[in-house]
Amino acid sequence: MVVKREDIGIGVGLIILSIWLFWYVGRYRPVEIYIYGPDFFPKILAVMMVVLGLGLIINAVLGNSLKMGDRIDPKGFVRMLISVAICIGYLFLTNILGFATATFVFLFVLMTFLKQRGILIRIFSSMATALIVWGIFRYFLIIPMPEGWLF
Repeated sequence: MVVKREDIGIGVGLIILSIWLFWYVGRYRPVEIYIYGPDFFPKILAVMMVVLGLGLIINAVLGNSLKMGDRIDPKGFVRMLISVAICIGYLFLTNILGFATATFVFLFVLMTFLKQRGILIRIFSSMATALIVWGIFRYFLIIPMPEGWLF
């Protein structure tokens, strides 16, 4: 069985959620920092969600939906729960270690858990991603990030 109807429903739901988010953040006070205000980043995310929702709908209409599996693999379900636990741990670590350090640790641990090969790849990609995201939030979006022991 091809999951066509469900994909269309989720795509429509994403688009509705995105429209609501775009409208909601448009009500923020119009304080502009440089050429953009506090609604800039959420609006970008809303537009991206609309594009992804449309992509899901188009794939479903063209018949490119994935086939529904018979059952949930118990091993995969446990791995998913552990991944969610790692994400929750990241939220707590962010306030203790700071954003950049906690993000580095989170990405490294998650990639290790998901069996990403090569320790150097895990270290450098975690470090680069954490620093780039931190820099975007700090210098471009001008959003203060939690600071901790190291960063």
